[in-house]
Amino acid sequence: MPNVGKKLHHYVPRFYLQAWAQKKLIYCLQENAIFRPNLQGVAAQNYFYRLDEISPEDAEFVRREVIANSPDGLREGHERLLRLMLLPYEAKRHLEELRITKQVAEDDEFRDNAAYIERTIREMNENMHTAIENDFRKHLEALRAGDLSFLKDDNEAATFYRSLSVQYARTNHIKQSERGMSPQNYALYRRIAHPLVHIVAVNVGLSLYAERHHYQFILIDNQSKVPFVTADQPLINLAANPTNDDPPANFDVYYPLSPTKALLILEPSSPNMPLNTTVDARYAEIMNLRIAAHAYRQVFAKSQHQLETVREDLPAFLTCFRQNTGS
Repeated sequence: MPNVGKKLHHYVPRFYLQAWAQKKLIYCLQENAIFRPNLQGVAAQNYFYRLDEISPEDAEFVRREVIANSPDGLREGHERLLRLMLLPYEAKRHLEELRITKQVAEDDEFRDNAAYIERTIREMNENMHTAIENDFRKHLEALRAGDLSFLKDDNEAATFYRSLSVQYARTNHIKQSERGMSPQNYALYRRIAHPLVHIVAVNVGLSLYAERHHYQFILIDNQSKVPFVTADQPLINLAANPTNDDPPANFDVYYPLSPTKALLILEPSSPNMPLNTTVDARYAEIMNLRIAAHAYRQVFAKSQHQLETVREDLPAFLTCFRQNTGS
């Protein structure tokens, strides 16, 4: 049987979701149904990170519309990333041309090379995301322990902001694109999505890093009777409207760290600034609805009751957003 490699790709780290799990089982709300799957099967999709073939025209679009509009110091790195993601399909075409034009027999060496290329197409991007998540793991552990000291180290801070930005971009962009683009533009987006996520994440991460002293980091303690929930889009912008794609004026980060802790990254004048770092049940209820409203497909909690409450209250919550914004 051929080695198919890593098939199920996770877009939220299991080590992050473990805080909401019990014996590797987690309560999950999806399409209005609540079930209790294993952590292995949630926030994941078969070959989610598999590279799509990017045409020369698509590549030029990325260069012209995305890379050219990125900060000066990042463009060279973005170009290297794009070239890296183009290489596997170039190798695949070259191997096929050898077989046809030079009548290379499909011997063991040919099949091994073809299998290696196909595995690279499936797994290269997944490996990149795994490396980013592994770098972030120590930062998550520090945040859960109430330790922000790593932000004083420039290298650690830069890595942290990039990791946050990758988590925000990889499913948020897909959700926005599905509902906000024409079929033709959405097809283009899906072909270039993987390099685009990395490029946008690095750009956003650099912006957050450069302006880090302008923001306040707030670790929220929730000992109320309403624990925090999370989702497969765990990092959200509180300034963004979950019912439309209008660009938000600010980037107000909310990121639940566990059922009892969360991180806020806010401008000092943000309307989302809490009155206290220790919050009550009402605050937790509102934040849980915001997480659910921005979820990609799934919402997670430690108990079924929490998800039942979210499911019951979410329609009215979204209606309020629509009425207030006319969307």
